[in-house]
Amino acid sequence: MFTLVIYDITEDNLRTEAAQACKTFGLVRVQKSAFLGQISSSLRKELIATLRNIVEGSKNNIQVYIICRPDISLKVELGRPFKGEESEMLV
Repeated sequence: MFTLVIYDITEDNLRTEAAQACKTFGLVRVQKSAFLGQISSSLRKELIATLRNIVEGSKNNIQVYIICRPDISLKVELGRPFKGEESEMLV
């Protein structure tokens, strides 16, 4: 299963912490505030706990979605592709 993390975080330091956590858990940036990757259920639970600690007590928002491979293959990308860290494994 794929994990998609999207966030709306106003504080630079918290935004950096959230991005670093996503990278540490094996996700890659697919938009400025979105990370995607295939990780195990147990790693996803750890990631969610880490992200919860980052935004706890703030007015920021993080959303975590679990997406199966068939649904990922239906992705439609419009406009200029994001020039980031996206891996071919996510296609």
